[in-house]
Amino acid sequence: MPLKLEWNVNELCEFRSPNDNQWYLGKITNFDSIESTLSVEIINAKGGHKDWKVFNYHIDKFLRPVYDNQKFLANHKTINPITGEEWFFISDPTHVFKKLRNNLAKSHIDEKNSREIMYNGKEISWKHIKGVYEHTQRHATAKATKLTKRHIWLTSWSKMRVDLVEHTLSKEVECALASIKELKDISEGTREFIKYARKYREIMHSKIGFRSIEDPRIKTLKEIRNWFVNGDKQKVGPIEWISPQCQFDLILSINGFLEMLAFILKKYPGSMIQPRRISQDMLEGLFGTIRELGGDSSTQTLKSYGHALNKYQVTALVSSEIKSVNYGIANSTGTGITSLTRRDYRKDKKYHEENKENINVYQKYNTRLSQLSTFSRGIFENLLDDNLIMGRFKSLSKSVNNNVNYENIRVYDLQTERYNLIEVLLYLDSIDKLLQSWQNIIKNIAHEAIPKKIGVQWLATWSSHFELYLNNYQCSGIWYQEFLAVTKLHPSSTQRLVAYLLLQKVIEHTFKKKIIEKDQTADCNLVPENIIVLEPAEASKFSYIVGWVVYKLTKSDNITKSHPQFKAICAHLKVLNSEQVVYEEDVRSQITNVIPGQEFLEFMYKMESLILILFEKHKEFGPHILQYIHNSLLDNLPLLQSFNILLDLASQQILTCESVTTENYKLKDEVRNFLYERIISIYMRSRQKSWRRFNNLIPEKGTTSLRENLKSFYKDTQNISKNENKPPLMKKESIPQNPLLGLEQLRIWAKLDNAEEVFLKIFQVAELQWLLWAFGDNVKNKRKKTLISLIFDHLKKGTQFCEEAISKGRIFAL
Repeated sequence: MPLKLEWNVNELCEFRSPNDNQWYLGKITNFDSIESTLSVEIINAKGGHKDWKVFNYHIDKFLRPVYDNQKFLANHKTINPITGEEWFFISDPTHVFKKLRNNLAKSHIDEKNSREIMYNGKEISWKHIKGVYEHTQRHATAKATKLTKRHIWLTSWSKMRVDLVEHTLSKEVECALASIKELKDISEGTREFIKYARKYREIMHSKIGFRSIEDPRIKTLKEIRNWFVNGDKQKVGPIEWISPQCQFDLILSINGFLEMLAFILKKYPGSMIQPRRISQDMLEGLFGTIRELGGDSSTQTLKSYGHALNKYQVTALVSSEIKSVNYGIANSTGTGITSLTRRDYRKDKKYHEENKENINVYQKYNTRLSQLSTFSRGIFENLLDDNLIMGRFKSLSKSVNNNVNYENIRVYDLQTERYNLIEVLLYLDSIDKLLQSWQNIIKNIAHEAIPKKIGVQWLATWSSHFELYLNNYQCSGIWYQEFLAVTKLHPSSTQRLVAYLLLQKVIEHTFKKKIIEKDQTADCNLVPENIIVLEPAEASKFSYIVGWVVYKLTKSDNITKSHPQFKAICAHLKVLNSEQVVYEEDVRSQITNVIPGQEFLEFMYKMESLILILFEKHKEFGPHILQYIHNSLLDNLPLLQSFNILLDLASQQILTCESVTTENYKLKDEVRNFLYERIISIYMRSRQKSWRRFNNLIPEKGTTSLRENLKSFYKDTQNISKNENKPPLMKKESIPQNPLLGLEQLRIWAKLDNAEEVFLKIFQVAELQWLLWAFGDNVKNKRKKTLISLIFDHLKKGTQFCEEAISKGRIFAL
């Protein structure tokens, strides 16, 4: 909102109270030209009146105009001084959407600076959202939502995540509020708030373009704007609605977007405007990553950004946290920044060809690899699997320029030399000990980087120190001298490069999450004695999850979509299941619900029954139980046989269609195994929430990271009453003047924790020397620590004061 520097007596305003930093409706009552102050009378939330004085040079901090819808309407555009055309201002819709959730998160939470958002007497409260989460935790048959701990207890990083906001202000939560008996009658205002916030997000984040001003979504946007404007007008106090900043941004984004639509569609007929293009999701994701790494995203500089991103590279390398699944190989997805990159899934089609080549390479060196230690074997397998390092790429075509041909030949020779050197190192007997030695050095460096005092930000501090120590070690060249001493090879141009690549692989594998071996599986012929039977409500929820698995496979799983036989896979899944499409015309969005068929449901019931049996091994495998289950399901022959029977049934139904070519839709064994593996992987992810009752071994999707857990831990520790944390009060004034009584008091204090540190602070050197003289010790020393150590020896031994000291009648009598 624009600043206003000139005010008149009897003019209404909004005043920010220094007491609670909240804005209150006020009125200018007087202007003192001598003191250059304005007198403001405000009405607080309880209806009381209070007078304040504001100096002229503080007006912009404490006073602002009262909310006026007409002024809002005029703030979303200006005139281009060059062309004379209109410029439109649009607040980032994604940021506005998050601010709506943040305002809701502060409503009726009984904390300082909280809001009490109301709409026509209906309460809009965060407690209702929290009630949905608690209800789903208590009842296994509750309606499926995506709410987790991270959605409810927000941190500085989770507030930046757009996906958490979408899960909170979603249709599922809105329906859950209406279906839960305890919340149905009291959550009408909250449901209405979620409905309009959700529709705002769906329209402003839609891929469907606007082609005319007759689009029904324009009417919906105006309806959303009017609802929030009416909510601001009906408030009694400033805390009974969302913040003025959020209100301003919301109205600005809608008005600016509508005016921009009308301007462009009028000037360029036939054009299309995609609302998603005005979003800043990528930038918001980067800010969230900076915050996650312990930094600040408010006033970033080039230097601070570079430091934060360097810290990310080290953290991603050594972190073993996994975002939502604790099985498989750990990577950097837990740190968040990888979601910013775009992936070309067309390259996945080459996976099968490259995999065949890698199998041939492993067979060639299989005998030697089996002789190495597990650690060294993993490093060399990774090296042999890398096409770039091993020089497995297409040779460059000849050029007209002879210099280019010469460079191409030189590159090819260097690649061949590097390949031969790696092969020589693989068969060296001393290479195993060298790699183990490097691993121990890296571990010691990581241990030395741990700060002596573990504070709230200790993980960020450690990663910075580790980055520095690791860079120093790599730049020192000590590792290369060890490499030359151990290998004793003839010098070559690629020797240092290969040694460096080995060192990098050692660092990567040292901090790589260890998983159980693939051969650790259950009996391949294991069959559940009884198939589970669910009550109606739980069966409905199970059917919903199975439908989601099928939807994922046919619509959004990029690994499946990149398969050459994707059309045939979709055809079989669509025969076994059906789709139901729900279309919302006012936002032009549709929701596709997959209804699983009876045969496919029976197969999934068998899988669930088998999984519950495998979970009985959770005490043996601990956090690796999911990997064990995953391997066991893949190797289970009866379950695989049931799946093949299911696909045969689908194939027979496809053959009945005359327009279908049999060869194009026939699934070979390789494709069937691929689909079987994808169903298992996706289903296990979707069912983690139901499996957490097994000793909490399965991490909740969206659980806080280690750094955030430590923050919460230290925050809780600091909230403990000060009397419990403070040591007993020791003051010099509390010592009795009588020497004998004073000696008894000192003996009691000597038994307490940190007594020596307190003595060091409260006693002077002369007083400590007097105590030693009173004990009959004539040591002449002026160092406090030495004197206190000697005094404590006398106090613990029970040494008495000498008669001369007692005759003084007063302690410390010099």
